[in-house]
Amino acid sequence: MASAGIGRILIVDDEQSVREVLSEYFTEQGYSVESAGGGEEALALVERGTPDLVLLDVRMPGIDGVETLRRIRKIAPDVSVIMVTANEDVGLARETLKLGALDYVAKPFDFVYLERAIMAGLAQSGGGSAAPASGDAWRDLAFTVFQAVRGMSTAARASTGVRLEEAVLSAARAASADRADATSALGGVDLLVSLAAELRDLTGAELSRVQGAVERARRSLRSGR
Repeated sequence: MASAGIGRILIVDDEQSVREVLSEYFTEQGYSVESAGGGEEALALVERGTPDLVLLDVRMPGIDGVETLRRIRKIAPDVSVIMVTANEDVGLARETLKLGALDYVAKPFDFVYLERAIMAGLAQSGGGSAAPASGDAWRDLAFTVFQAVRGMSTAARASTGVRLEEAVLSAARAASADRADATSALGGVDLLVSLAAELRDLTGAELSRVQGAVERARRSLRSGR
């Protein structure tokens, strides 16, 4: 799986229409996407080139999502896995958290929540506390913010954290389309970072890392890169 975009996602679902909708959406958002129609194909793709995150359907013929998750954990123990489930299988999806799934999402998709869950998973896959050295200031900004939000208290995540995640995703999208929009969106990120600092939701090294990532993104706008 080639490294490109914001992150590398493997979508695993036996329904072709679901794979196509998700692949189109996340490709348009700047992610590198591959898809698999079942567990066997997914495992082969993971072995060939570990993705940053796997979006994995719970119910599939042959090797189902639960067994696929178990095998992925043996092949690639650090990759983030988000389970996809129908509403009637939410209980089963919760059980997969004990097997190492990061999160689960239900169909029909709430794409805003889904993308935030995926970005959080990509931040976790990055590991460590520093921004990843991808050379892409916008990807680094998104990772740095999502890693910082993961360290917030529950109350802080529910208020400034959620807004900061949404703002940084909007800024990253705008950066690939319109410079003026990106400048405005980055200003919104900067304002939320300042608010989080005033509320003590972001402090110390985490605050410094986020501020540094914002400044790198601002420099990339000035340089036109």
